[in-house]
Amino acid sequence: MPDKLRYYASVGWFYLKLSVQKQLEYPMYYISCFVMIPLMYGTGILLLRFIVSNFQSLSGWTFAELAFLYGLGQLSHGITMVFSVQNLWLETYVLRGEFDRMLLRPLGVFYQFTVKYINIIGLMDVAVGVVILIYGSRLAHFEWTAGHTLRIGLVVAGAALIRSSIFTIFCSVAFWTKRSQSMFMLLNDFMERSTLYPLSIYPFALQAVLTAALPIAFISFYPACAMLDKACRAPGLPDISLWTPIVGAALFILARLVFSRGLRNYESAGA
Repeated sequence: MPDKLRYYASVGWFYLKLSVQKQLEYPMYYISCFVMIPLMYGTGILLLRFIVSNFQSLSGWTFAELAFLYGLGQLSHGITMVFSVQNLWLETYVLRGEFDRMLLRPLGVFYQFTVKYINIIGLMDVAVGVVILIYGSRLAHFEWTAGHTLRIGLVVAGAALIRSSIFTIFCSVAFWTKRSQSMFMLLNDFMERSTLYPLSIYPFALQAVLTAALPIAFISFYPACAMLDKACRAPGLPDISLWTPIVGAALFILARLVFSRGLRNYESAGA
């Protein structure tokens, strides 16, 4: 088993180096992204400040709490963009027969798909998330104890799994329809908008959907409630604010199953 793990790790490291080398062939593109991404998400935090300052708190959430919520969600978004952006091109892999070579290699296809492309632009999303989270935590007087730091680490890892798994589950439709790119863009936009604001501003029915059916609420809302000591419970359910790693692990298992089921339907290029 250790030898197998080392082998998988070496393959993952090779793909990482290959991805970085490919992306550095176009340095100006990535430099422009490193400039535009902070501006884009900086605009988001300014929008929250404008809303709260000129109107009122959102469902009892102050700007400091909203900034903390935003940073927590943005951090998991950044990690997902680093490791799971290849879901955007799943339909291309199907149409071009990219899975043919993966099926011939002595490695799990899902693992190869996961490590095939490491997006270094996503590191800027991670950096922006860290900055906003630290900024929001200071405004909200959140104490960075060892326990709280570990808690946030587990939550962010679980939230990244939730995001990545949702992408994989829905984008695997490409194995049947040969199309999924629009689905990725729709899901990304929906998750960005639904994690920007507290879940409590939405109608009861949507709260239930975002908790039980499509558990986006676990990405940042419920964890932020627990860490900021806010009473935010799902309608009719006990306190589930720290279930994010569990939900992430469960969705990851489901994503692998859906991907594997879709792979059985894979018809190769030109079929």
